[in-house]
Amino acid sequence: MNTLNRLMVALDLTPMDATLIPYAAFLCAELQVEKVYFIHVEKSLDLPSEFLQGMERGNLPTDEGIREDIMTKVGPAFQGLPQTQVEVLIEEGTPLKELLHWAKVKQIDLMLVGRKLRLRGSGVLAEKILRTGRVGVLFVPETFEPKLQRVVVSLDFSKYSEMALDRVLHSALAKPDIHVICLHIYQVPTGYRTLGMTYESFDQRMQGFAREKYENLLSKFPELTERAELVLVRQDDNTDIGQLVVLESKRNRADMLVIGAKGLSAAALFVIGSVTEKVLKYDMDIPLLVFKNKEEDMGFLDALLSP
Repeated sequence: MNTLNRLMVALDLTPMDATLIPYAAFLCAELQVEKVYFIHVEKSLDLPSEFLQGMERGNLPTDEGIREDIMTKVGPAFQGLPQTQVEVLIEEGTPLKELLHWAKVKQIDLMLVGRKLRLRGSGVLAEKILRTGRVGVLFVPETFEPKLQRVVVSLDFSKYSEMALDRVLHSALAKPDIHVICLHIYQVPTGYRTLGMTYESFDQRMQGFAREKYENLLSKFPELTERAELVLVRQDDNTDIGQLVVLESKRNRADMLVIGAKGLSAAALFVIGSVTEKVLKYDMDIPLLVFKNKEEDMGFLDALLSP
């Protein structure tokens, strides 16, 4: 069953859009997406005339002029995708609040945002969407060429990584030609000496524990047997886990990296998990898909969106 039926793409009218629009069209074609919303939010639609120069606006109001300009780029990209309905939303207000509001109203399954490296922009808004929203977020690097054959799922055997794996295996990403790499990073505890074991023997024991947990996952997700492989990588004390996840994802030629993130709680707002935080710090080259548990952050999100 496709649980990625409704996508939203956040556009900012910069060159980043030239990556996001074709990538969105590629995903819609690959995953048979039913509806995609392209949204642009301005703090004020009372814009100076120089901002509107070059847009296909004629004598239209500002929002309609921006919409037509976006459609000149979106239309050709989606011309061969009759199964996907396209809608462009131009809104006025605080970008974060409007994006989260419309994601809730339109029942969005996934939000696509740009991941800028050299292009102008900080990317702070995209990370705020991830931290404060209940929708999954896909960060698309500015220079990435659309492809989707190998998906790496960061797996620590927590309920969050299991959720991410479940979403991958029971959504449109479950296409049989998409290979899934379950990447597990482990450490050898310093206390191995007290057990009278060598470093190498305890390393083998840690790998054995991971394989046992993976076997348990196979009983829950039997489709893993045919579609996935387990990759075990040891983390040394001087290696950042986020950097290691990104490095191993590149080594495994990932076209997408998937992580299950913590939601919000009353005790700790803006918590998305330490691994997710660290991967965000290092990943600039691979599309990063972060799934959220929609039930964990309802209270704060509803408070944020209240008038």
